[in-house]
Amino acid sequence: KSEVSQTLQSHAEATRDGKKHDTGKLDWSLIDMAMLEPLIPVFTLGESRYGYLNWKKDFGPEYQRRFESALKRHLKECQYNPLAVNDDDGGVYHLPQVAWNALVLLHHARSKA
Repeated sequence: KSEVSQTLQSHAEATRDGKKHDTGKLDWSLIDMAMLEPLIPVFTLGESRYGYLNWKKDFGPEYQRRFESALKRHLKECQYNPLAVNDDDGGVYHLPQVAWNALVLLHHARSKA
């Protein structure tokens, strides 16, 4: 083989097995973005009612009771039908509202920790 050919082959072999130092990092590939899509109408409804990113604001010491109560109300509505639609809230599903309230509870709990 020519020197150029050997160099190209060596380069190909050296670059074939790429390395990525991601041990210990969160593996975001585990989340299917389509799973999150049902949450978007819930966020959109909240924005139209309360303003942009209102969910991030400080709700005071009652935040846990209030969001937990909302979570349970929506959970009750979808207990026997996971695809129950909330006609009072723009036709969004109750189950994404359960997930949304859980995520907001987690956000506020972590921000206060």
